[in-house]
Amino acid sequence: MVTVTTTSRNIHGISEDGIVKFLGIPYAYPPTQHRRFKHSKLFTSWDGDIEATHFRAIPPQPYNKLETFFSSENVTFSQNEDCLYLNIWMQNNKNTNKPVIIYFYGGGFVNGHGSAELYTPESIVQLHDVIVVTFNYRLGALGFLDWSYFNEMFDKNNGLSDQINALKWVHHYIESFGGDSQNVTLMGQSAGSMSIMALMQMPELDMLYQKVMLLSGTLRLDKEETGYLKAQHFHKLIDTHFLNKKLEDLTVSDILELQALDEASRGKSKGLELIYAPIEDDCMTRPLSKFKKPVVIGVTNDEGDCYIRNESRKLEPSRFVEVMALNDINVKEIEAQTGKQQAQLVTDLYFKAPALQLLDTLSHSTRWFLRFDWHLPTSSEFNSAYHILDLVFWFGKMNILKAHGIKNLTSETKLSEQMISDLVTFAKSDIMPWQPYHSNNKEPYIYK
Repeated sequence: MVTVTTTSRNIHGISEDGIVKFLGIPYAYPPTQHRRFKHSKLFTSWDGDIEATHFRAIPPQPYNKLETFFSSENVTFSQNEDCLYLNIWMQNNKNTNKPVIIYFYGGGFVNGHGSAELYTPESIVQLHDVIVVTFNYRLGALGFLDWSYFNEMFDKNNGLSDQINALKWVHHYIESFGGDSQNVTLMGQSAGSMSIMALMQMPELDMLYQKVMLLSGTLRLDKEETGYLKAQHFHKLIDTHFLNKKLEDLTVSDILELQALDEASRGKSKGLELIYAPIEDDCMTRPLSKFKKPVVIGVTNDEGDCYIRNESRKLEPSRFVEVMALNDINVKEIEAQTGKQQAQLVTDLYFKAPALQLLDTLSHSTRWFLRFDWHLPTSSEFNSAYHILDLVFWFGKMNILKAHGIKNLTSETKLSEQMISDLVTFAKSDIMPWQPYHSNNKEPYIYK
């Protein structure tokens, strides 16, 4: 057992193979009972020591087949509204001022958690003397519905408030673990990247981080009126299916059932419609064009193949046009007849074009642009560089590739180690080891 003494109490972790893990540290008070529909409150003191030796409950969420696919073992996690915990990984040494990387998971704001195998960073901290933090934030209606519609004492963007409190906890306590609170990198993928973009618009958070890495996700904030209409629709579903229940009496199962009904009422979208998402807020006072911290932006070469993998999974062309329009993307039915066409449109218009637009918007930042191209043409499961696949390499998860029958991983391991090295270089020195994006250099650096 390894013990860290903070200004509040002792935290006990575990040491394995030269890596120290602190798992399941509470960073905010449980968002239950009178705190259920409100912003979370930073956890600043506790009675007794914290036994941070195992993962804690994850946020309530529906089944996620992608998490099952990107796992080498059959592990399940309990779900509970008491889910606001973080995890810390580091080398077992006494070094100080270590760079800190905080990872924000994706999952369309309805799935994901900081304990997933895909995000455990053993490979990163084995190779480099950095600290990596993962954490849970509330999802779905509990995290991103505008509950102020129901009661002015309730809040919106509760999931964002969780993320902010995780950053504040790290800022307050990470030096006790040997970390540098003045050298923090925010790294997020998909909805995690979008979350970071929301926080980038809040200048009062600037002291909590120094640079960001945004992978495969550009934010489309819901307008206040959109958030209001979504809450109104959710209210109608409650009245229809749980008429005799008070809001506070709705169980987790009730809320997940309501989310499923909400999704079904909108029609198929293949995950391309964000039913729950961050909503415009008065605290988002800084346009991204004024953001000045270093930024890395990345995409995969075939993002859309994760959503529309083949002909059997395509949307009806008319429905595809509707779904893209919900994201302010205009396409014609004639352009979206086949699954291949739809997947390419998602790649180009939903991911790559917004990434390029964001790169141009962030003109006051030093920016780097990357694209992940690795794929195996002979593999039915990895024959394109689709959304999420790059995380296997950012986190060094060669065991997941092995679990899917890929045996010779020499070149894959080399690529993964290069990507991890580049990430750590950025975390340590604010630069990537290749040319920044600018008017004369708009081509991405390619990992393949």
